Amino acid sequence: MILNGIKCKSQSQTILEYMKTGKPITQEDSYNLCGSQRLGAIIFNLRKKGYDIQSLPASGLNRFGNKTKFVRYFLSNTTEEINRIENGKS
Repeated sequence: MILNGIKCKSQSQTILEYMKTGKPITQEDSYNLCGSQRLGAIIFNLRKKGYDIQSLPASGLNRFGNKTKFVRYFLSNTTEEINRIENGKS
C-alpha cells in the first residue's frame, strides 16, 4: 500500500503514517484507508509502543441516517518524540 508516496508494510504502519500527517482517524477512515476493521486494536498496540494517541468522542449520522457515536483518534507526539520512539530510544 502506498500513502503519500510512502510504501507501508502493514495496516498499523499505514494508520500511523496517516496520523503523522496531523489528521485524526476514525473507524470508517481506517476501513477506507487500508481495510482495517480493528482500529481500536491497532491504536492499543501503537500506544504500547509509546505513541501518545488521544481519543475524542464524536457523533454523526450513520449510513442509514441515524444518530451514532464514534471516536476520532489523533497523534499527540512531537516529531522529536516520534523519532525517538522509532529509533528505539523510548
